[in-house]
Amino acid sequence: MVTRSHPVNPEGQIPWIPHLLVPGLLTSVSQWQIDHGDIGRYPALEWLWSRGRPVACGADGLETLLCRYFGANTPAPVGALTRLAVDEAMAEGYWFRAEPVHLTVGTDDLILSEVVGPSLTAAENDALVTRINTHFQSRPWRLLSAAPGHWHLYLETDPGLTTVPLSQVLGRRVGPWQPQGMAAQAWQRDLTELQMLLFDAPENQAREARGLLPVNSLWLWGGGAWPVLASPRSWDAAFGDHALLAGCCRWSGTPLYPVPDSALSWLATGKTHGPVLVVLEDVQAAVLADDVEAWMAAMNTLERTWFEPLRQAVVSGRIGPWVIQGEEGRGVWLDGRSRWRWWRRPRPWS
Repeated sequence: MVTRSHPVNPEGQIPWIPHLLVPGLLTSVSQWQIDHGDIGRYPALEWLWSRGRPVACGADGLETLLCRYFGANTPAPVGALTRLAVDEAMAEGYWFRAEPVHLTVGTDDLILSEVVGPSLTAAENDALVTRINTHFQSRPWRLLSAAPGHWHLYLETDPGLTTVPLSQVLGRRVGPWQPQGMAAQAWQRDLTELQMLLFDAPENQAREARGLLPVNSLWLWGGGAWPVLASPRSWDAAFGDHALLAGCCRWSGTPLYPVPDSALSWLATGKTHGPVLVVLEDVQAAVLADDVEAWMAAMNTLERTWFEPLRQAVVSGRIGPWVIQGEEGRGVWLDGRSRWRWWRRPRPWS
């Protein structure tokens, strides 16, 4: 039962207490257990999970959960908020994330195999954006970039497109996940033309000559208008590097800090009570790449630097109530009584 002494979160269920979000914590565990059999043991995390009280804040991914926790509307306006993270003077209008990606040919469809944006140099980035905008200057949209690989598509009004988050498509066939809606056919025509333009782009040819993947398409997602959001909910502090988290913090006026290198460092900040949000993305990349070995290595690091120190803090009573969750919102709520629930035996994470 939620007591009156703790304000509740946006879902009205979990007290407004520190939340530790770990994207990728639960996403692929069941499938990997089937495919690989062994995903390792994580004693501290298993202890914490067994001693906590189950909580749920249903979401279809980290983006939805973050927007919900900051009071943003649904569907999550990821494009507008991530643009705000890098541009305080952004224009009103409608914003999409436009991820520079590489598609490969599968047996019966194209596969979104990799996000190329992070590997672009500043010169490649600017040249590709200029090339695209020059070619499509008569269209109602414009491609904008605030940093290499950090691209947004801007329109003055909502084009009527329903899109799918990049994280749900990476490594999969793109056919079933193409944008839908009133402008879908027009966008598909532009996308086909854009792919042809990118095929001949000198910047891509130079990348291939260096053994790098070219940008051969864009993945459009996270559309939303600005400003059309409800009143933001401000946390006392947030820790993380995610672009959407940065946008949400700027919008809500929440102080944002780099991720501490360990739970001990976080505990030393004194920002461990009340509305505090920590987002650890250490295992997310491995999930997106479907790399169970990389996930296990990252989990072992988290076990040593975060889960074990937090377990010790719970046992010693040095930390008050807090929540640990995956990006779908499933998690556990731990408090002072958790250390006394000795009858709840830890079970393998799988």
